[in-house]
Amino acid sequence: MPKPLSFLSSDDAQGNAILEQIRNLDAVPRDIARTSTNNESGVVAASDRDQLARDIAAIERASAALRRAEPALESWTEPPAAAAQSARPIWLLIGALWISTALATFGAVYAISVLVG
Repeated sequence: MPKPLSFLSSDDAQGNAILEQIRNLDAVPRDIARTSTNNESGVVAASDRDQLARDIAAIERASAALRRAEPALESWTEPPAAAAQSARPIWLLIGALWISTALATFGAVYAISVLVG
């Protein structure tokens, strides 16, 4: 049986702490639904604002723990330099392929026109 969150790190305690923080976030949609049904005037009560602040803090703690556990997940912030350099030879290869295809086509057309004409 696979361990939950085994992809995050080899430290089971850290993975379990992250999992517990994520489970605590499951209460957010219920609290939001309760707030929208109880506040008919649209004004959020002080206790609901406190709950919202606690929920936001829990989300921030969970995201900070995830960032500490797996910093490689933030790959979109800075693309690796090797990835940007590897794209150039691919385009050169594609360009060379198109040029060679064009030369072969023109050569075939020329050969046919010499043989026919």
